[in-house]
Amino acid sequence: MIVANRMKPAPVWVDEGDSMKRAMDLLKEHEIRHLPVLKDGEKLVGILSERDIKQASPSSATALEIREIFYLLDKIKVKQIMTRRPYTVSSTTPIEEAALIIREKKIGCLPVVDNGKLVGIITETDIIDAFIEGMGVNGPGYRVELVLPNLPGKLLELLKLLKDFDANVVSLATAPHQEPDKIINIIRIEAKNYKVLKAAIKKAGFQLLSAD
Repeated sequence: MIVANRMKPAPVWVDEGDSMKRAMDLLKEHEIRHLPVLKDGEKLVGILSERDIKQASPSSATALEIREIFYLLDKIKVKQIMTRRPYTVSSTTPIEEAALIIREKKIGCLPVVDNGKLVGIITETDIIDAFIEGMGVNGPGYRVELVLPNLPGKLLELLKLLKDFDANVVSLATAPHQEPDKIINIIRIEAKNYKVLKAAIKKAGFQLLSAD
Protein backbone atom coordinates (compact mmCIF):
# COMPACT_ATOMS: atom_id res chain seq x y z
CA MET A 1 0.00 0.00 0.00
CA ILE A 2 1.27 3.45 -0.86
CA VAL A 3 0.49 6.88 0.59
CA ALA A 4 -1.80 7.74 -2.34
CA ASN A 5 -4.23 5.03 -1.20
CA ARG A 6 -4.74 6.55 2.25
CA MET A 7 -3.95 10.29 2.02
CA LYS A 8 -6.54 13.05 1.90
CA PRO A 9 -6.16 14.61 -1.57
CA ALA A 10 -6.47 18.34 -2.20
CA PRO A 11 -6.13 19.21 1.49
CA VAL A 12 -7.33 22.40 3.10
CA TRP A 13 -4.37 24.79 3.33
CA VAL A 14 -3.53 28.25 4.57
CA ASP A 15 -1.25 30.91 3.12
CA GLU A 16 1.76 32.02 5.15
CA GLY A 17 0.43 35.58 5.07
CA ASP A 18 -2.99 34.67 6.45
CA SER A 19 -3.90 35.53 10.01
CA MET A 20 -3.85 33.14 12.93
CA LYS A 21 -7.59 33.74 13.29
CA ARG A 22 -8.23 32.55 9.74
CA ALA A 23 -6.21 29.40 10.44
CA MET A 24 -8.26 28.78 13.60
CA ASP A 25 -11.48 29.23 11.63
CA LEU A 26 -10.35 26.73 8.96
CA LEU A 27 -9.42 24.11 11.54
CA LYS A 28 -12.79 24.47 13.23
CA GLU A 29 -14.81 24.58 10.01
CA HIS A 30 -13.24 21.45 8.53
CA GLU A 31 -12.74 19.62 11.85
CA ILE A 32 -9.05 19.00 11.21
CA ARG A 33 -5.87 19.42 13.28
CA HIS A 34 -3.23 20.30 10.68
CA LEU A 35 -2.91 22.86 7.90
CA PRO A 36 -0.21 22.81 5.22
CA VAL A 37 1.15 26.33 4.75
CA LEU A 38 1.76 27.58 1.22
CA LYS A 39 3.52 30.65 -0.13
CA ASP A 40 1.52 32.47 -2.79
CA GLY A 41 -0.79 29.45 -2.99
CA GLU A 42 1.91 27.26 -4.53
CA LYS A 43 5.08 26.39 -2.60
CA LEU A 44 4.86 24.41 0.63
CA VAL A 45 6.75 26.35 3.31
CA GLY A 46 5.41 24.96 6.57
CA ILE A 47 2.80 23.10 8.58
CA LEU A 48 0.49 24.55 11.22
CA SER A 49 -1.10 22.43 13.92
CA GLU A 50 -3.66 22.94 16.64
CA ARG A 51 -0.80 22.75 19.13
CA ASP A 52 1.06 25.59 17.39
CA ILE A 53 -2.05 27.75 17.64
CA LYS A 54 -2.65 26.91 21.31
CA GLN A 55 0.94 27.78 22.16
CA ALA A 56 0.63 31.13 20.40
CA SER A 57 -2.80 31.97 21.85
CA PRO A 58 -3.26 34.26 24.85
CA SER A 59 -3.51 32.48 28.19
CA SER A 60 -6.98 31.88 29.60
CA ALA A 61 -5.85 33.99 32.55
CA THR A 62 -5.14 37.01 30.32
CA ALA A 63 -6.49 40.39 31.33
CA LEU A 64 -7.20 41.26 27.70
CA GLU A 65 -10.76 41.96 26.68
CA ILE A 66 -12.42 39.82 23.99
CA ARG A 67 -12.13 42.52 21.33
CA GLU A 68 -8.41 42.87 22.14
CA ILE A 69 -7.90 39.12 21.83
CA PHE A 70 -9.60 39.03 18.42
CA TYR A 71 -7.51 42.01 17.32
CA LEU A 72 -4.36 40.18 18.38
CA LEU A 73 -5.35 36.94 16.62
CA ASP A 74 -6.00 38.90 13.46
CA LYS A 75 -2.58 40.56 13.59
CA ILE A 76 -0.48 37.40 14.16
CA LYS A 77 0.48 35.84 10.83
CA VAL A 78 0.67 32.13 10.13
CA LYS A 79 4.34 32.39 9.12
CA GLN A 80 5.16 33.60 12.64
CA ILE A 81 3.89 30.49 14.37
CA MET A 82 4.12 27.67 11.79
CA THR A 83 6.69 24.87 11.76
CA ARG A 84 9.07 25.54 8.88
CA ARG A 85 10.62 22.96 6.52
CA PRO A 86 8.18 20.16 7.42
CA TYR A 87 8.94 16.52 6.69
CA THR A 88 7.15 15.37 3.53
CA VAL A 89 6.49 12.23 1.49
CA SER A 90 5.44 11.60 -2.09
CA SER A 91 2.20 9.90 -3.12
CA THR A 92 4.17 6.77 -4.08
CA THR A 93 5.92 6.42 -0.72
CA PRO A 94 5.11 3.07 0.96
CA ILE A 95 2.73 3.70 3.84
CA GLU A 96 4.97 1.87 6.30
CA GLU A 97 7.75 4.35 5.46
CA ALA A 98 5.40 7.24 6.20
CA ALA A 99 4.44 5.56 9.49
CA LEU A 100 8.12 5.23 10.43
CA ILE A 101 8.76 8.94 9.78
CA ILE A 102 5.75 9.98 11.86
CA ARG A 103 6.85 7.74 14.73
CA GLU A 104 10.55 8.62 14.68
CA LYS A 105 10.01 12.38 14.25
CA LYS A 106 7.07 12.41 16.70
CA ILE A 107 4.80 14.37 14.38
CA GLY A 108 1.10 14.10 13.62
CA CYS A 109 1.04 14.32 9.84
CA LEU A 110 3.02 14.49 6.61
CA PRO A 111 2.22 16.76 3.67
CA VAL A 112 2.29 14.80 0.41
CA VAL A 113 4.28 16.54 -2.33
CA ASP A 114 4.72 15.45 -5.95
CA ASN A 115 7.00 17.44 -8.26
CA GLY A 116 7.06 20.35 -5.83
CA LYS A 117 3.25 20.56 -5.60
CA LEU A 118 1.10 19.79 -2.57
CA VAL A 119 -1.24 16.94 -3.53
CA GLY A 120 -2.41 15.62 -0.17
CA ILE A 121 -1.83 15.07 3.51
CA ILE A 122 -1.56 11.87 5.51
CA THR A 123 -2.09 11.83 9.26
CA GLU A 124 -1.38 9.35 12.04
CA THR A 125 -5.12 8.59 12.06
CA ASP A 126 -5.01 7.67 8.36
CA ILE A 127 -2.15 5.27 9.07
CA ILE A 128 -3.94 3.68 12.04
CA ASP A 129 -7.01 3.24 9.84
CA ALA A 130 -4.84 1.52 7.22
CA PHE A 131 -3.45 -0.82 9.89
CA ILE A 132 -6.95 -1.67 11.15
CA GLU A 133 -8.12 -2.35 7.61
CA GLY A 134 -5.04 -4.39 6.76
CA MET A 135 -5.55 -6.56 9.83
CA GLY A 136 -9.16 -7.16 8.82
CA VAL A 137 -10.40 -6.04 12.22
CA ASN A 138 -13.78 -4.83 10.98
CA GLY A 139 -14.19 -7.67 8.49
CA PRO A 140 -15.60 -11.17 8.79
CA GLY A 141 -13.80 -14.23 10.10
CA TYR A 142 -11.91 -15.55 13.11
CA ARG A 143 -8.58 -14.31 14.46
CA VAL A 144 -5.85 -16.92 14.94
CA GLU A 145 -2.40 -16.11 16.33
CA LEU A 146 0.22 -18.82 16.19
CA VAL A 147 3.95 -19.45 16.19
CA LEU A 148 5.75 -21.00 13.22
CA PRO A 149 9.39 -21.97 12.76
CA ASN A 150 11.08 -19.17 10.84
CA LEU A 151 11.93 -21.48 7.95
CA PRO A 152 10.98 -21.59 4.26
CA GLY A 153 7.82 -23.58 3.57
CA LYS A 154 6.34 -23.54 7.08
CA LEU A 155 3.71 -20.92 6.25
CA LEU A 156 2.86 -22.88 3.12
CA GLU A 157 2.17 -25.95 5.28
CA LEU A 158 -0.32 -23.95 7.32
CA LEU A 159 -1.99 -22.50 4.22
CA LYS A 160 -2.36 -25.98 2.74
CA LEU A 161 -4.11 -27.10 5.91
CA LEU A 162 -6.47 -24.12 5.70
CA LYS A 163 -7.17 -24.97 2.06
CA ASP A 164 -8.04 -28.57 3.01
CA PHE A 165 -10.78 -27.16 5.24
CA ASP A 166 -11.96 -24.74 2.55
CA ALA A 167 -10.97 -21.79 4.73
CA ASN A 168 -10.45 -18.34 3.23
CA VAL A 169 -7.64 -16.09 4.48
CA VAL A 170 -9.04 -12.58 5.05
CA SER A 171 -5.78 -11.07 6.31
CA LEU A 172 -2.29 -12.20 7.25
CA ALA A 173 0.41 -10.40 9.23
CA THR A 174 3.64 -11.40 10.91
CA ALA A 175 5.48 -10.18 13.98
CA PRO A 176 8.90 -11.03 15.42
CA HIS A 177 9.14 -13.67 18.15
CA GLN A 178 11.45 -13.39 21.15
CA GLU A 179 13.22 -16.44 19.76
CA PRO A 180 14.82 -15.53 16.40
CA ASP A 181 14.21 -18.98 14.89
CA LYS A 182 10.45 -18.50 15.28
CA ILE A 183 7.91 -16.03 13.90
CA ILE A 184 4.41 -15.02 14.99
CA ASN A 185 1.62 -15.16 12.39
CA ILE A 186 -1.70 -13.38 12.91
CA ILE A 187 -4.32 -14.69 10.52
CA ARG A 188 -7.99 -13.84 10.10
CA ILE A 189 -9.87 -16.63 8.38
CA GLU A 190 -13.38 -17.48 7.25
CA ALA A 191 -14.34 -21.12 7.75
CA LYS A 192 -17.63 -23.01 7.79
CA ASN A 193 -16.53 -25.31 10.61
CA TYR A 194 -14.08 -23.22 12.55
CA LYS A 195 -13.99 -25.37 15.70
CA VAL A 196 -12.98 -28.44 13.72
CA LEU A 197 -10.35 -26.42 11.85
CA LYS A 198 -8.91 -25.05 15.10
CA ALA A 199 -8.60 -28.58 16.46
CA ALA A 200 -6.88 -29.67 13.24
CA ILE A 201 -4.37 -26.81 13.55
CA LYS A 202 -3.46 -27.96 17.05
CA LYS A 203 -3.29 -31.60 15.98
CA ALA A 204 -0.92 -30.69 13.14
CA GLY A 205 1.54 -29.40 15.75
CA PHE A 206 1.16 -25.68 15.23
CA GLN A 207 1.61 -23.62 18.42
CA LEU A 208 -1.52 -21.54 19.01
CA LEU A 209 -1.03 -18.38 21.04
CA SER A 210 -4.64 -17.25 20.85
CA ALA A 211 -7.72 -18.01 18.80
CA ASP A 212 -11.33 -16.85 18.71
